[in-house]
Amino acid sequence: MLGDRLNLKSRGESAAKARPTRSAPRPFNRLETYFAWQAETFKDSFRRLRQTPLTSTLTVLVIAIAFTLPMSFHALVKNARQASAGLEATSQISLFLKPDLSDETGRKVAERLKKHPRIAEAGLITKEAGLRELQTHSGFGDALAALDFNPLPAVVSIKPKDSLASPTAMEELLAELRKLPEADFAQFDTEWLMKLRAMLTIADRGVAVFSVLLGFGVVFIVGNTIRLELQNRREEIAVAKLLGATHWFIRRPFLYAGFWYAFLGACLAWLFANLLLLLLRGPATQLAELYGSPYRLSFLSLEETELLLGGSVVLGIAGAWAVVLYHLRRLDPE
Repeated sequence: MLGDRLNLKSRGESAAKARPTRSAPRPFNRLETYFAWQAETFKDSFRRLRQTPLTSTLTVLVIAIAFTLPMSFHALVKNARQASAGLEATSQISLFLKPDLSDETGRKVAERLKKHPRIAEAGLITKEAGLRELQTHSGFGDALAALDFNPLPAVVSIKPKDSLASPTAMEELLAELRKLPEADFAQFDTEWLMKLRAMLTIADRGVAVFSVLLGFGVVFIVGNTIRLELQNRREEIAVAKLLGATHWFIRRPFLYAGFWYAFLGACLAWLFANLLLLLLRGPATQLAELYGSPYRLSFLSLEETELLLGGSVVLGIAGAWAVVLYHLRRLDPE
């Protein structure tokens, strides 16, 4: 009996020596486990949204509308700026020569101005051509035909270079042209361009203020939705705290829920804004063709899309974080 016990003991010791020892988990395994748990919580938060389709859909739609409004206005203002830049590039200066100067003198002035470093093109409108145009488009053809002389002066039509898009540069060129000895006066309608720029600047700032206000609205929408979910899961959170769960462990799924609400709302807002631009593209193209412009309505760029998605995610997580941080302190188990 004693020999058998000694043999069993020696076998146990040999088996213990032969059994591989369990090593401590390596840092890589811990990191892999952490990311796997994060991914599972991420997917589980999306599954919870699908369990309440009506509530989730309404929340996402409200967020989408809140993002669609400023993005649409921003896109429209951006397109208006691009279109007005094209109009500025095609603006003309009319240099009216003194009435007693002949067309030949006007041609010499036009040839001289073609060599000007700030002028792209210069062409002469003769006195006869100007009178014919006035008779055709003014509605006073019979009265003008009764005149025995031509009261119109020769006009040099000037197209500035594209680099002269600013009103200051245009005013400098106008002042230089007015000093020419052959010039009677020079005309360029810069006032409407200045008014248009002022209105676009006001619109830009309005869109910025509007975006900030609606951004706070998105934070409140996400926060209120997360607050209701916290109330519905009050007992679950209390049990988790009794079992030793940390605030970060409890907070994580709600932060992911805020991410999903904001991200889906931003994707829907991007779709709505581009659909609006698509509906306006046809009329905008027709209007540009009437003005002889090749401009076409542009959609949201990649940078604007990234800003929309990134900003919405930040707002969604911020709203969820603020609400969870506040309510977790009030949901302590009794």
